[in-house]
Amino acid sequence: MATFAWPSPRLGPTAGWWFAALPALLVLTFGLSLVGFSSFDLGWHDLWTLLVAFDADNLSHQVLLTLRLPRAMVAMCVGAGLAVAGLVMQGMTRNPLASPTVFGVSSGAALAFAVSATGLVAWVSALPLMLVTFCGAGLAGLLVFFLGGLHRAPINPVRIVLAGVALNFLFLSMTRGAVILADENAFGVFHWLTGSIGNVTYAEVRLAAPWTVLGLALAAWLGHDLNLLRLGEERMHNLGGGLARVRWLGSLVVILLVAAAVSVAGPIGFVGLIVPHIGRALVGQDYRHLVPACALAGAILILLADTLARGLRFPDESPVGVVTTLLGAGFFLFLARRQLAEAP
Repeated sequence: MATFAWPSPRLGPTAGWWFAALPALLVLTFGLSLVGFSSFDLGWHDLWTLLVAFDADNLSHQVLLTLRLPRAMVAMCVGAGLAVAGLVMQGMTRNPLASPTVFGVSSGAALAFAVSATGLVAWVSALPLMLVTFCGAGLAGLLVFFLGGLHRAPINPVRIVLAGVALNFLFLSMTRGAVILADENAFGVFHWLTGSIGNVTYAEVRLAAPWTVLGLALAAWLGHDLNLLRLGEERMHNLGGGLARVRWLGSLVVILLVAAAVSVAGPIGFVGLIVPHIGRALVGQDYRHLVPACALAGAILILLADTLARGLRFPDESPVGVVTTLLGAGFFLFLARRQLAEAP
C-alpha cells in the first residue's frame, strides 16, 4: 500500500527567492505610495530626511506623516486582509473563483455600512462601525454557508457559486436602495461604495490593523488544515483533520478580515480573487507559505493600485476600487474561460 508523504515546509529555490523579493517590493511600493502623485512637492529625499532628521516645521514631513502614512498603512491592511480572505475562501470551497466579492461577503458588509452611514436605522448608526460591518459580513457569510451547502459533505461547488452570486446582487441592490432613500448622504456613500482610502486617518489605522493582524494570524494557524482539505474531504478525515472546524473557523477569518477592510475602505473588489492565484504561481500550493505570500502580495497590489488611482486624473483622485475592478474583471473572465476549457 502506498504511504502518504506530506510535503516539506522548506521552500524551493524559486519560492525562496520570491519570499526574499516580496518584502523588498513591499518596502519599495510603500515608499512610492508615500511620495507619488502629490499636489505637494514630495520626493524620495523628503522621505529619507523624515527618517533621519525629522523637522516638525517642514511641510513635506507633515504631509507625509499626517496624510500619506496613514493612507499607506490602511492600504496594506486592506490589501493583506482581502487577499488572505480570498485565499481562505478558495481553500475552504476548493473553488478557484471564490472571493469575498464574488460570494457577497463584501456586499453584506457594505450594506450594513450603508444602513449605518445613512441613518436609516438609528440604533444601527449608534453602534461601533467595526461591529456593524462584522455583522453585515457575518450575515452574508452565514447565508452563503448554509445556502451553498458548506455545512454538508461533500460540497457542491456550483451551488456555492450560485448562492454567492445571487446574494451579492441582492445585497448590492439593497445597498443602492438604502442610499437612494437617504438622499442627503447619497453622494458620500456612493463614493465610498466604489472603494476609497483617500480620506483615511490614524483612526482608521487603529480600527483596521488589530483585527487584520488577528485574522491573518488565524489564517496562518489554519494553513495545515487547509492543506489537508486540498487533498479532499475524505482523505482529510482519514488523516485526522477536522472539516467542520476548518469551515467554521475559516468563515470567521473571512468575515473578520472583510469587515476590517470594508469598515475603512469600502468594498474594494477582486483583490481576494487575483492575489491567491498570483501567490500560487510564486510559492506553490502549500498554505503555510501561501498565507504570508498573499498577505505581502495583497498589500503591494493595493499600494500600487492606490498610487495609480491618484495618477489617473492627477491632480484629481480616482477611487482605488476603480483600478482593482478593472484589473479583476478581466482576470475573472480569464479564470472562468480557463475553467470551462478544462471542464470535461
